Amino acid sequence: MNLFAQKNNIPQELIKIKADQIIYDEKNNTYQAQGRVSLDQGKRHIEADKIMVNLNTNQAKLKGNVFFKMDQDWIKAEAAEMDLNTYQGILYQAQVFMSENHIYIKGEKIEKTGEQTYLIEHAYLTTCDGKPPAWHFTAKKVKVTLQGWATASNITFWAKSMPLAYVPYLIIPAKKERQSGFLFPYFGHSSRDGVDFTLPFFWAIKPNMDVTLYQRYLSNRGWMEGLEYRYILNETDKGFFYFDYLNDDREDIDFTWDEFSRSNKKRWWWRSKQDHILPGNIYAQIDLDLVSDQDYIREFTEGFNSYRSCRKEFLHYFNRGFRTDEAALLRESSLSLTKNWSNYSLVAEAQYTQNLDKSQDEYTLQRLPQISFLRNDSRLFHTPLFFKLDTISTYFWRLEGIKGQRIHFAPSFSLPYKNKYFKLLPRFSFFETSYFLTEKEKSRFLYETSLEAKTDLWARFSLFGNFIHHFEPSIVYTFRPRVEQSGLPKFDGLDRLPELNQITYSFTNYFFREEGGKLKELMRFYINQSCNFDKKYHPLSDLLIEWQIKPLFGVFLDAETAISPYGDGFTEANIMFGFSTKRADYFNINYQYRPGETEDLATEVFVHLIHNWSLRLYNQHSFRYKQDIEKRVSLRYTAQCWGVEFVYADIYDDTKFMVIFSLNGIGEIKGISLSGG
Repeated sequence: MNLFAQKNNIPQELIKIKADQIIYDEKNNTYQAQGRVSLDQGKRHIEADKIMVNLNTNQAKLKGNVFFKMDQDWIKAEAAEMDLNTYQGILYQAQVFMSENHIYIKGEKIEKTGEQTYLIEHAYLTTCDGKPPAWHFTAKKVKVTLQGWATASNITFWAKSMPLAYVPYLIIPAKKERQSGFLFPYFGHSSRDGVDFTLPFFWAIKPNMDVTLYQRYLSNRGWMEGLEYRYILNETDKGFFYFDYLNDDREDIDFTWDEFSRSNKKRWWWRSKQDHILPGNIYAQIDLDLVSDQDYIREFTEGFNSYRSCRKEFLHYFNRGFRTDEAALLRESSLSLTKNWSNYSLVAEAQYTQNLDKSQDEYTLQRLPQISFLRNDSRLFHTPLFFKLDTISTYFWRLEGIKGQRIHFAPSFSLPYKNKYFKLLPRFSFFETSYFLTEKEKSRFLYETSLEAKTDLWARFSLFGNFIHHFEPSIVYTFRPRVEQSGLPKFDGLDRLPELNQITYSFTNYFFREEGGKLKELMRFYINQSCNFDKKYHPLSDLLIEWQIKPLFGVFLDAETAISPYGDGFTEANIMFGFSTKRADYFNINYQYRPGETEDLATEVFVHLIHNWSLRLYNQHSFRYKQDIEKRVSLRYTAQCWGVEFVYADIYDDTKFMVIFSLNGIGEIKGISLSGG
């Protein structure tokens, strides 16, 4: 039967009723339906054993096997009373399912107070299928927003039929959009820190702005407070700020990974990044990385805002991480303003370097400021000549040692030529460098000429598909005369430009697979080496090799190495190699070597075991210190609606043990979006 409900003589949305028996009471303007009753109104669908509808008030009473469905969400109840215009009312002995995060909610009485809001008495909540569920919450009273949040009082957490925890008040996320409230806490224990517990509070100021407050308790150290502030105004205007503070109760008596002792008790770390477009299309970048002492970043490697987690966030949102690694004694901060035109750029920078070696801090150079005016290598007016210009003015400052201003002026002219066989690029450059020091002025002038010849070759072959090989050989001759420079200050490498009479050769190989008319790069292999004829001893430079294999049959490789041609082996290396299986098992190796700084080998294995169990093994060994820096074993169980991870870690001789619980539909709440979405 089709009918129009009316309220105040205004026609409302069409109601369709089907049932074994339908009785109309003309006097009271009511319909009573019994037996396999279904009611459809727009996108809403209702089923019950018995339904009575009053068309004057548009009120409905439902009894027996009540079922309400809207999109993918549904409600079941024994009885209900509701307004068919607003669908507000009361449900008795009801169960609600929210498809967004797969959450089930039950209650003896559920009052629908708004279009998507409920008040539930004697509630029950879980994301698990099956009976009994693996876990569930019970609460005396709960307020729920469909695809939103649930706030509850007098909550008990159950595993199967066993109560495990009681909380007087809790805010539970039930949608992807962000809401304020306590986040899932962090638990841990370590030999240095003792019991480690963090309870974060998340404040969603706006969809594109939030603050997280961290209260962290370390039983061997005291209370650590943390603050995180993030905003994203649009794609180009955004900022992330992190600050932690600890009044440390623990003395530095057993952290033996450096040559320095720590005497300070007040410990902190500030790190932040900001990007903005200012008026006049000036691009501003601010990077700050300041820390109280040399041990802080390496000691606090776990938790919400460790070096690794902050680096991951910075890379994701700003496409740049920290300028130095977590073990570096130099922490770098900078402010830059950039104005770009079609062929020119003007850059103003201030760079501050914090030296955590206090004995050397007063000699550390700061660039305050550095101003660069740059011209891209582009055609000079309507001539065949190309012109490039680098003009850099830097004021070097430090407490002790030589300081002053350096102006470097470097114009370059080139005359490119190409035909269908090869390309030639002759270039002439000269460098005028002036120094304005505290008591005297100095200058240096020199020139440089070069000639580059290169070509590229293409070949197609078929081997289990269509493949293309692209080969680019290149050879460059460079001449730079010898100039006396010993009397100049030495701020950086620009102050000592060596004489050159050398040939540099390089070979670049690309391998592509042709798929659907497009080329997919599979492999890149690059070799570069120079020979300086003015050097009597060791005229050959290190052999630079770069080799990249994109995931191919489960194997990937990303290697950058420098090898001595005189039998000294690697002089620098960063090699990452690994493979993965179709079921997402993987094995990775990462070797890093920098003379006098680091020589580490990191290995990682991840294996899916039986019955939802997985195992991750990680080890980072330092050949410099001749011992393991980090050892980590993680055993994880993942069920349909929950997971638990047991983690054992030994980091810088600090033994840690953590148990990390995750409840599906409960923990993923801290995303941030652009303004308005």
